[in-house]
Amino acid sequence: MTAPTTRRPGLVTLLVVLTVISGIVSIVAGIIALTASGGFLWAGIVIIVLGLIYLAVAKGLADGNPLSRMIVAVVSVVQVVFALLSIFATNDSGTTNTAWGNLIFGVIILLILFSPRANAFFGSRSR
Repeated sequence: MTAPTTRRPGLVTLLVVLTVISGIVSIVAGIIALTASGGFLWAGIVIIVLGLIYLAVAKGLADGNPLSRMIVAVVSVVQVVFALLSIFATNDSGTTNTAWGNLIFGVIILLILFSPRANAFFGSRSR
């Protein structure tokens, strides 16, 4: 007899969609940072890598993998920090607008990632 499985809550499905969107937005933001003047080469590379990590772990989130959850949490915090740095370190409106998008997506992902329903879903998968 198998243990009952917890159905994936709608918030976790939304989280997966936002993670994919955030990954794509991060890749675009990284490309913009690479093309911006002012020494944003290293930031652009890091932002692109973060976007690729988001895309790589989205399936694990959908399956309730606790490791994917932890990876997304760490990447989201790094994304928020880099977005804040980009907002305050540049005068380029394109880079600033993209950074605001990254900041908003990162915060929303963190809020959903640790919501009570997400905690129950990921907690049921770790046993």
